Amino acid sequence: MSDQPEKRRFARTEVHAAVQYRMVGVESAQAGWLGNISVGGILLWTEQIIEIGAILYLRIRADELGEDEVEVTATVVRTEPIKQGDRFGYGCRFDAIYSGPHVD
Repeated sequence: MSDQPEKRRFARTEVHAAVQYRMVGVESAQAGWLGNISVGGILLWTEQIIEIGAILYLRIRADELGEDEVEVTATVVRTEPIKQGDRFGYGCRFDAIYSGPHVD
């Protein structure tokens, strides 16, 4: 356990849900998994390599979120230091949150 202070600004809630995402300028959507969520962003697990600074359009479906579907625009701000199997983890900061269909 580290003695370093927690750098996160918002408390995280562990939520496991399917996520569809695509990068700006890319037509095809990819599948991902939500690891946790906060007011400020999510931890996205995916089998794809994504660069820090990439802007993503995400479609999240989770009963815990209280909506049938939530759509967000987010920026990848960090990579998770531990890889889980074939999945890479990415910390994504929300840029915009939409309730219901919004992202094309």
